[in-house]
Amino acid sequence: MTTVLYLVRHGQTDSNITGYFMGWSNEDISDLGYAQVRSLASRLAKFPIASIYTSPLKRTYNTALILAQPHNLEPKILDDLIEIKLGDWQGLHRDEIIQRWPEIWRQSRIDPSEVTFPNGESLQQVTERAVRAYKMILADNVDKHVIAVTHDAVIRVLVAHVLGVSNRIYRHMEIGNASMSIIKVDDDRPRLTTLNDTSHLDSQR
Repeated sequence: MTTVLYLVRHGQTDSNITGYFMGWSNEDISDLGYAQVRSLASRLAKFPIASIYTSPLKRTYNTALILAQPHNLEPKILDDLIEIKLGDWQGLHRDEIIQRWPEIWRQSRIDPSEVTFPNGESLQQVTERAVRAYKMILADNVDKHVIAVTHDAVIRVLVAHVLGVSNRIYRHMEIGNASMSIIKVDDDRPRLTTLNDTSHLDSQR
């Protein structure tokens, strides 16, 4: 029996290109983001998707709604899939963060595995809840194809978990907007088969 989990990052938001850190804020995806997600939805329409789970934030939920349409599914909100809590950084521009927290910023760019954002979460905390969501999704969808629409940080820590390595590899991968990463699980043995696939966006570059 093979369970196939498609980890999808939400479509592009304005803050993704302007340098603002939005965290748990309820920003929607941009016009380009909607176009990206429609391209991904067309690609995923041919797969036998049984369920779609999503973070509660607007940018992920609206992404999930579009992906769900070809399959006549209703997205299921899973709070554990929410983006990392940025605390005091939320809503701030990169330049202000660098000025106010230079050491934490520097470490977060090199290796954030031991970083806790001011009044926010650490990657370890994100990992704990992301893995909890991952295990629940797999348990409820044995031998099925399932989509989880979530965020950059959540996908990165789940990839590290599946590979059996620490979050020190966090900055050694890229997870683009509307990208798809695929995990296949055979008899409780997970394999990362695809990482950051954005080939469906080629016409939009």
